Amino acid sequence: MSLTKQTFELHKATRLRLIEFLEKLSPEQLAKIPNGFHNNVLWNIAHCIVTQQLLCYKLGNITPLITDEFIETYRKGTFPKEYLPTKEEINNIKELLISTQEQLKSDYEKGIFQQYNTYMTSYGFELTCIEDAINFNNIHESMHLGSIIALNYFL
Repeated sequence: MSLTKQTFELHKATRLRLIEFLEKLSPEQLAKIPNGFHNNVLWNIAHCIVTQQLLCYKLGNITPLITDEFIETYRKGTFPKEYLPTKEEINNIKELLISTQEQLKSDYEKGIFQQYNTYMTSYGFELTCIEDAINFNNIHESMHLGSIIALNYFL
């Protein structure tokens, strides 16, 4: 199975929506955890970057494009630190949203994903190849975009 151009366009569209929140919300709003929630807007956005890297690169036996520290801070099962992000951190996350999206598309088109370690998601969907991972990642990021939209109502 190969992916269509639309698969990558959908990923790009989701990433652009995430960037809109980074640009319109203050550091205080990005860091706020409203009552009833376990995380904040910033964590959700950074978590999307980490999950894409783990699902596509790490499970494909390729070194992720982000640091181990970034992965450990925003991977599944983590919670946001209580601090205000700096403009530099926000800009770095914005840049990673763009660069990791573009690099994934380029790497897929180059055919660098030759191996894949099967993985059962907490969603109950088994990933058996890079195409599964990329398609599932789009669903995952859309789910977190929905969480961000909900969080935004309480900021």
